[in-house]
Amino acid sequence: MSAAEHATDHWDHKDEWRRHGKDFLIVVSRHNGTAEPYGKGPNRWAVYAYIYPKHLHFAAFNGPHMWQEATGVMPLHGGASLLEYPMYEGKVTSVKVGADYDHLHDERFSHLGTMEEAYEVFGDAEELFAWLQARGQTAATGAQS
Repeated sequence: MSAAEHATDHWDHKDEWRRHGKDFLIVVSRHNGTAEPYGKGPNRWAVYAYIYPKHLHFAAFNGPHMWQEATGVMPLHGGASLLEYPMYEGKVTSVKVGADYDHLHDERFSHLGTMEEAYEVFGDAEELFAWLQARGQTAATGAQS
């Protein structure tokens, strides 16, 4: 084994796919590490939404509590497993909410290594995109009325 190959043994790898909507962003990520016991493969998938302040759903969030109505109404695999408020210069820039594919009985996802294999994850991301897009259009329509 070369020195370069040995040096990379300690680094985790992450792939991201992004789709931009009006006042939101959907990210699908695949973290790569090592296989774990009990049949888990090396991949960990997640779908995240970054919802920006101008989006209607941004105002629905109320504090750091994961299980709130704002997260509960979103189409997320197994419900929200992440809720964060990214900040820049002391000001919240977005709400980051998402779900991982590492719940009980999700082992099959850990064996999927490509976008094509993880079509169900990307289908969920498309559903979340459409949901946020519709919520944003509702806000735009309501503002014009």
